[in-house]
Amino acid sequence: MDNQINLFKKNISGNLTVIEGGSTTPENNPTLLKCFKTELKEIGFKSVPELFSGFNTIKAITFSYNIGFIDSIMKNFNYGEIILGADFLVCKDNKYNEFLSEVFTNIHEAGKAVSSHKKLAEMVSEGSLFFCTPVFILDHRKIYLLKSDNGSTRVITTSANMTGRAWNGDQMEFYEYDDSPYCYEEYSKDFETAWKNSEELPMSVISSKKADDLVEGNAVLKKIKETGHTIVLQQPEDIVSFDNIKYTIDHEKIKEEYKVLLNGINTKDKHGMAEIVPKTIEKIQHNQKKLAQKKVTINNVTEKYPVLSFDFANKEAFLNGKILDLDPEDDKIKQDIEEMLSMFSNFSQFVGDTRKLQETHFKLINAMFSSPFNAKLRCTAKIRGIGTSSLPLFLLAVSETANCGKTFIISAALKMITGKNLPVINKADCKKEDVRIIQAGCKGIPVFIDEMDNKYLANIKDIIKNPERCEENQIEEQPMLLFASNNVTDPDETIRKRMVLLRFNSSLPSSIDQNAYKGMGNAVIKRLGTAFYREYLKRMLDIVSNELDYIIHDKNIPDSYYPDLMAPSSDTIMAIISGYGYSVPGYMHHLSWNHDYSVNAGFIAEDAINEIKQLYQQNKKSFILCKETVTIELGPDRDSENKCKVRKNILPPEMKVQIIHSRDCKKIVMDRTELEARLGFKLTKNSIFSRR
Repeated sequence: MDNQINLFKKNISGNLTVIEGGSTTPENNPTLLKCFKTELKEIGFKSVPELFSGFNTIKAITFSYNIGFIDSIMKNFNYGEIILGADFLVCKDNKYNEFLSEVFTNIHEAGKAVSSHKKLAEMVSEGSLFFCTPVFILDHRKIYLLKSDNGSTRVITTSANMTGRAWNGDQMEFYEYDDSPYCYEEYSKDFETAWKNSEELPMSVISSKKADDLVEGNAVLKKIKETGHTIVLQQPEDIVSFDNIKYTIDHEKIKEEYKVLLNGINTKDKHGMAEIVPKTIEKIQHNQKKLAQKKVTINNVTEKYPVLSFDFANKEAFLNGKILDLDPEDDKIKQDIEEMLSMFSNFSQFVGDTRKLQETHFKLINAMFSSPFNAKLRCTAKIRGIGTSSLPLFLLAVSETANCGKTFIISAALKMITGKNLPVINKADCKKEDVRIIQAGCKGIPVFIDEMDNKYLANIKDIIKNPERCEENQIEEQPMLLFASNNVTDPDETIRKRMVLLRFNSSLPSSIDQNAYKGMGNAVIKRLGTAFYREYLKRMLDIVSNELDYIIHDKNIPDSYYPDLMAPSSDTIMAIISGYGYSVPGYMHHLSWNHDYSVNAGFIAEDAINEIKQLYQQNKKSFILCKETVTIELGPDRDSENKCKVRKNILPPEMKVQIIHSRDCKKIVMDRTELEARLGFKLTKNSIFSRR
């Protein structure tokens, strides 16, 4: 793509000229050819990026093509229209059939197209790139019409098709360009005529591997349903033509994928072909629904996941593009408050420190509710050089046991935000690349990925360590990613300072019927509406808008300033509850980023200190006291090793925590003075168990 191309820059110096030829007798009437009279202005050398850069839109006609080259070219533009000169109804056009196989067939090949040609897939799915092909003729022209928002234009006329070899110097080609408006205007007229005489290709569903509805999510099947034509799933080598053929794809590559979908369907057998006729579509849709119930993948989520966006100037919020009513009915708000309070009250039945469990769940809901504003504030703060670590894009909820309510509370909060029962994504269905797709494709609404483990965390570590991509690319609606785990060792500081870490230590008692309890929880989630959150958004939009104005306009922002949404968000939640006549429970209180969420949040170290205090009271002999240090001996097992890692990660640096590995046990060493200061008492020396 960086090869220098020998260019002939031309300009139109006169009006349209008709070249006459042949006899004018009726027996031999001449053919009039439309000609563009040009004259050579200069010869120069440009690379392909130089030739195509500086413009926003492209309209092109090409006879042959390469998907990879089209993808690379489209990175320069935000809108395009391309005419593929070969008539796609001709079955022997193998290039176009391969194109259909690679791009149209989202059940198999389009997955590869999406992963390797992201720009192409993105533009097609967003409706900013369209393809047509002539219906009645073959168009051999190679024309590229470029235009920018400021009115500048360029017309490239060349022998080069839209293939890499035609533009990298491997083939003998000529390249001419003309930047005059007159040239662009005249060629545009011809392009519009060609477009009107072409048939648009149905590529609106290229973006998903598998859609919720197979027919609506697959260009081939959708076209069959609309037109009544037959799909041919296999093409024998000796095939020449069949009148009923509309699309031909490689059946061998995808027959396994279709096997489940064609279950119970008797396909016709004609000349060795397996056909799906229009009347089978309903059965395919039925089978697709059965298949969808078996497994929910990340592709379903990114395809249908709701979008929350804001108009800060007018203090408006939109869900899936539809404006939200930010003046919900009082009765609806009260109903949500009652359900939310009862939801928190249920935690009183748990085993352990239930008050702390409720406080941590309140922190979780508060972080989720405010998260749709984080990306916008991050992007705005970045421009002013203000730190953004207080506006997290990741949250990790960890516990040592299951059944502590993490998944329940997250599902309930998502229901209050969207009004939908959003699916829980399992880490097995969400690979590293899927995480990147979520970040780029989902907007506003937090996305929940469950059952994270240490291996998964290590695999996506580089993604978490680089949240700055949001503000560098000004992705103002990037969602918060929520992770939950029952076995992740607390991550090191480099990860923790870029995410919210919440630890849950209580769990559901074994005496409770867990199935019945889960059923009651699902019933609560079902009753939850969006009224409370819409009232919350109305109040928070004022707060966030003022914060944005302060960041943008204030000339005297102190160096110590950073945006803290956790504080006004928690205050807003409590204000709504009290404002509608309910008592604010004690586990709900004013929160702040520094004290409740940051990597050095006081409560995190306090939890670890309390655990050490309990261990000292229960088993003093595990403490080895020296003049300057305290060594705590734990077991040799993996659990003890994890506890050592957790304490090293979350205890403050002043305590100088170190881990010592031995054959018989795991040891953690720390500064004695710092530990005693945080415990609030002196550790007792014992000549039997203490050493110097």
